[in-house]
Amino acid sequence: MSSPLLLQGDAALKGTIRFGIIGCGALGVVHALRLTELPDVEVTAVSDPDEKAMERLVTALREKGITYPISTHSDYHDLLKAQGLSATCINSPNKWHVEQILASLEAGLHVLCEKPLTMEPSEVTLVADKTAESGKIVAIAYQSRYRRDSRALRQLLHSGKYGRVTSINIYSGEDWITPNTGTWRHDPARCPGGFFADANGHQLDVIFWMTGLEAATVRATIEKRGTPVPMFVFGEARLQSQKTKQLEGEEPTTLTFTFVGDKRLWQEEIHIQTEKADFVLRNTELLWSDGTQPLTPVPDSLLDTPEAYDTPDTGFIKALRGDAPILSPPESVAPVLNFTLKALGLG
Repeated sequence: MSSPLLLQGDAALKGTIRFGIIGCGALGVVHALRLTELPDVEVTAVSDPDEKAMERLVTALREKGITYPISTHSDYHDLLKAQGLSATCINSPNKWHVEQILASLEAGLHVLCEKPLTMEPSEVTLVADKTAESGKIVAIAYQSRYRRDSRALRQLLHSGKYGRVTSINIYSGEDWITPNTGTWRHDPARCPGGFFADANGHQLDVIFWMTGLEAATVRATIEKRGTPVPMFVFGEARLQSQKTKQLEGEEPTTLTFTFVGDKRLWQEEIHIQTEKADFVLRNTELLWSDGTQPLTPVPDSLLDTPEAYDTPDTGFIKALRGDAPILSPPESVAPVLNFTLKALGLG
């Protein structure tokens, strides 16, 4: 089954949309603040086993000037019983994402869930099927899909003007050690795959989404860099079409990648070479060259994409209102999961 991408007609939500936040760590605060910046959206319930985490989130909302009641629940099952909720936003450790999505759907709620969804392919199918059966929307917060530069590059690659994608290179790094030491992110049981599976899904997801490709083969070297989880990964892959499951062209599209979790600063650079042009996503800037000039910013005339999203939160609300489709339904995580399992030697 495929998930609904937006709600239409009488199913579209009108009036105030009320959220319950499950998981009140750093991302829980980020999503709560983003959501409450949108018109007629409220966060009226929060849940976390850590009372102090709930206090920090509620304080952040109070400091923003929010005065309506916000209930707190140490058990997320109690949050799901709160009156008047329209949706949950799940930011808990990765291990519990599927369980909490299914429970939210059972409670009749829409779901915005942080990535990764799961490390089990069968659970992707389960969540997609349960979403479709419920008639609700589930969106995975792969934020790069919602950026204007990513959406513009996808449009350019799908235009056919530049030929097929011949090679891709990803370099991504950040300090995933200092802020995460002693937290669930360094716990293999709660965050399987560590930095690689948790953080680097963003870069993998956006290239697979933009190109329509996925991994046929992957060779990777993995280092933990003194932590209990994968922290440094580099290697190469051969990519095939997601639709035909065949290697693209006479020569396969190649992907080389380096993911560094012990850098000092965040850095992201993705090079996509096509038959007629080179494109670079450098942090959040889109550059290009067709060979007649050095790499330069893509002109606004080629960035003709509607400003409909910007963040997963904005996109989720627009889908609930019936104004725009969801770009990241649960079944769309399959190419990243496929790649991740192959790289870890599990698929």
